[in-house]
Amino acid sequence: MDILYSLRLQARFNRWCNQRILDWCDDLRDEDRKREIPGPRPWSLHNLLNQALLQDRVWLGHMLNRPHIHRASDQMLYTDYALLCAERQRTDGEIINFVQNLAPPNLDRPLTFRHDRDQREYTLLVGDCLLGMFHNQSLQRGRMTVLLSQLDVSIGTLDIGAMPGIID
Repeated sequence: MDILYSLRLQARFNRWCNQRILDWCDDLRDEDRKREIPGPRPWSLHNLLNQALLQDRVWLGHMLNRPHIHRASDQMLYTDYALLCAERQRTDGEIINFVQNLAPPNLDRPLTFRHDRDQREYTLLVGDCLLGMFHNQSLQRGRMTVLLSQLDVSIGTLDIGAMPGIID
């Protein structure tokens, strides 16, 4: 198995998981999606969905050399849930398209960017940026499934083996 196969699989898995979470969120009332759940850091599903989308766009912007302009790392991109869902699906398609069109030498291409939190300049390889983006998505999905459970939503599995088409 090569790294491009793994990254392409991860991009497909990312889209599948995001769609499942959106499907589970579809059954909630808007006020439940937007209600902050108490915890170490109060979150709402809507905020987490926005946060995950923003972070994907920032990473994708670095890799495509078209920086995503945003005011803050916790900026609310979309208050309308339907628009948020459409933009999540569009961005997942962009990620898949980007990864599908990568050639092995591109994974080792260095990217230099300024982090919005500490304003430090970082240089990472494209492959490392992809891994960072996918790992962040896993973290965000974990948070979302905790909130869904606290809202008594019966969630299914997000195991890669359950993804349709995993075995060709």
